[in-house]
Amino acid sequence: MPLYVRIALKYLLSLRSKALSFMTVISFVGITVGVSALLITLAVMSGFQWGLKEKILETSPHIVIFKITGKFTEYSSLYDYFSDIKDIQDYQPFIYSQALASKGGNVKSVNIRGVDPDKDKKIMKVNTKLIAGNYDDLKKESRVLIGKDVAVALDVWVGDSFKIMSPFGRKTPLGYLPKIKKVYVAGIVDFGMYEYDSTYIQMRLDEAQRFFDMKNAVTGIQIKLKDPYRADIVKKKLERYISYPYIIRTWMDLNKSLFQALQLEKLAMFLVIALIVLVASFNVSSLLITKAREKRKDIAILKTIGADSSFILKTFLWQGMLIGIAGTVFGTLIGLSVIYFGDTYHLVKLNPEVYMIDYLPLKTSIFDVAAVFSSSLLICFISSILPAYFASRDVPAEVLRYE
Repeated sequence: MPLYVRIALKYLLSLRSKALSFMTVISFVGITVGVSALLITLAVMSGFQWGLKEKILETSPHIVIFKITGKFTEYSSLYDYFSDIKDIQDYQPFIYSQALASKGGNVKSVNIRGVDPDKDKKIMKVNTKLIAGNYDDLKKESRVLIGKDVAVALDVWVGDSFKIMSPFGRKTPLGYLPKIKKVYVAGIVDFGMYEYDSTYIQMRLDEAQRFFDMKNAVTGIQIKLKDPYRADIVKKKLERYISYPYIIRTWMDLNKSLFQALQLEKLAMFLVIALIVLVASFNVSSLLITKAREKRKDIAILKTIGADSSFILKTFLWQGMLIGIAGTVFGTLIGLSVIYFGDTYHLVKLNPEVYMIDYLPLKTSIFDVAAVFSSSLLICFISSILPAYFASRDVPAEVLRYE
């Protein structure tokens, strides 16, 4: 260990002045609290974003292809392009449209999704989210799956019937007549996201086509990938073959504004919480200035026996850095411990009707830890420069003149 580090450590642990010892503890605690708070805050933001992504991936296709103009009837002609891309696991046409569901005096706005039940098992795996009923009953005529909150709103259960009303009706001499269909509940699903559970109705593709008067047309093609995070890469590959009047959207494109808002909020929180470390660094500066005044005679003696200004500068710099390193390490350990226990035992519960997830996951990354660790050390280093510089400028003759 270099001599200036040993001297810095000795000065730092000196108990001769209770006031300075107290300031050392306050500086250490401030940095520890700042670093741990910063890590936990970033973990909360990252975890919330991760939780939303996982829920979105459970309930949404990874890539969707739409047709901008005209009816989408020639969708099967695009299937040849999919076989050349190894990332694509499966695909299917679908219908997605809004409607009204009613039972007695209860009326609910819903989103109807029409798909092939057998194909959908491999893509969206809605059958794994069934909490009541039989998924295979969906293959029967006029059978539907509904979200659990739709079931509550309509006061229906498996086997019960209700009516759905299409916004695409027909004109008659008596005026506009909406199309109404009576359906039976084959099963009830729980996605764990209120946005879906409160509006979801699924039926067979051919029934949806007849109900919405689409004949053999579909809304689009949904694609499932082996790795959903390669969606942008697959999109670029598909765009080589598929162009206007078709449009390709990934799950990230469809939720782009949400993810951008969360990322911006994460950056803002990082800057705000980093102020705690910055305030703690002011204590470090005050401590070093006070210690420099207290140790003027020691500095003068060190210079008299051969220590140069750079040696004194390093000595006081290391005092600040030792506080910063100790506080940062302890803060990181505390932060990571809170993150681990909070995420493992789901300590923070959320209302899924508001946040779309039922608990708050805490997730961190090596990048986040490295960013917090390096930022804390940099702040402590900068706050130590001026006090160390002023301490190194003392002239031994002036200090020792009256000794």
